[in-house]
Amino acid sequence: MEAVSCIPSSETQIELAYLGGAAARMAAKETAFGDRSAFFIMNLLAHWSDPSADTVNISWIRGLFNTLRPAMKPGGYVNFMSGDEQHRVQEAYQERWDRMVAVKTHYDPNLFFRLNQNVPPKKLAMTLPASHGENLRD
Repeated sequence: MEAVSCIPSSETQIELAYLGGAAARMAAKETAFGDRSAFFIMNLLAHWSDPSADTVNISWIRGLFNTLRPAMKPGGYVNFMSGDEQHRVQEAYQERWDRMVAVKTHYDPNLFFRLNQNVPPKKLAMTLPASHGENLRD
């Protein structure tokens, strides 16, 4: 593993949450929430106030994620993704992806709810440009 330098901001957080209890009692296929087989979920939260520190903070948090990624289980929690990680949404839902697209197509075919990492309705999932990732197409 590549070494990661010191946290550039005292406001940055690395959160570990235990996934036992109610989360562990539900089967993954029963809800949209991702893989429940891990004992912990990790959230990397980069925070800073000075706009001139954008590059160093973004680079640091992405570097940490990329360093840790090989040791992580596939998947993720969509609400922990940054605004530019739309390409990871299908990974978050894994085997539930087709069901999520069907629900989105039925209840939100015109993508009214679109201001976050999103599941596109079927007609949009089929027409997304390649820059959105091939994994979003049917």
